[in-house]
Amino acid sequence: MDLFAAFVDLPVAQSAADFDAVSLSTQRRDFLAKATDGSPVFLLHDASAPSYSPAIELKNVSVQFHTTCRVTTSGDSVEGQFAVVACDETAPEFHELFVRCFAAAVEQLPTKSTTADLQRSIKRLLDLFRSLGSPSGREVNGLWAELFVITKCKDVAQALRAWHADPFERFDFSWPNGCLEVKATVAEQRQHEFALEQLQQPIAGAGFVASILLQPLNGGISVADLANAIEQGVAADPKLKQKLWENVATALGQDYSERLDRRFDPSYAERSLAVYAMSDVPAPPLTRDPRITSVRFRVDLSSVSSSLAGNVRDILQTLFV
Repeated sequence: MDLFAAFVDLPVAQSAADFDAVSLSTQRRDFLAKATDGSPVFLLHDASAPSYSPAIELKNVSVQFHTTCRVTTSGDSVEGQFAVVACDETAPEFHELFVRCFAAAVEQLPTKSTTADLQRSIKRLLDLFRSLGSPSGREVNGLWAELFVITKCKDVAQALRAWHADPFERFDFSWPNGCLEVKATVAEQRQHEFALEQLQQPIAGAGFVASILLQPLNGGISVADLANAIEQGVAADPKLKQKLWENVATALGQDYSERLDRRFDPSYAERSLAVYAMSDVPAPPLTRDPRITSVRFRVDLSSVSSSLAGNVRDILQTLFV
């Protein structure tokens, strides 16, 4: 089931305490509903005895604890005590990201969650959403390219496990036997900027560089489209789904509404995709001078041939294992 599509089809709530909803679990009584203003709202069942817990108000998200609600799903109605996590109706471009991020976290809640359990889970997501109010240090081209590479791998789950959770990690992907750095450009020539350490492959493994040329296209696919496709490949693993959407949200930053829908031509990207051994990429020699702590340079790979055997698709199938 596409959860966001199911949300879109829901009727708006009859009141602030009476909802038609989609059930999120067979083990728990958690639901996704549409508020009276049309915005998404999660209803998370609370097994604790009622007590006072202060509400939380952020720019785009609010949380009310110990709220009694009546919920109807497919003709069945239940009444219970819930933590109500609502998204701001004035930010519709934020709704899909909110639904997908939060749904992955909800799947990991204990069967009988207390208020404390819910607060811990909600806090992690709220910390994430705060990052959407901060500037992003990344170009959307790079995020799109990394997601595109994941979709082209044989084992999407393994690729997602190898994907960096911290944008300041040395490599975009790393696993016990190797690492992969992904570079993307909207220029016509295959020119990329590297930090010298990005081409220092691990001693006991192999290092790779993927290069992608991108072409903006109104009818192309977006970051959200790629992330949705990846989510389907790891549908049975809520931790990986949460990692996916947390990485996407962190990378988008405060310009999420614009960046989430930037679209590129997938056919052009696939035709241009090239994979090199790190040793194929021209680079200045590694200096041992302790006074030099960082070296960045631009490389034109247009005339560089890959030393890797096989076509790009075959090469990608061998990575992350």
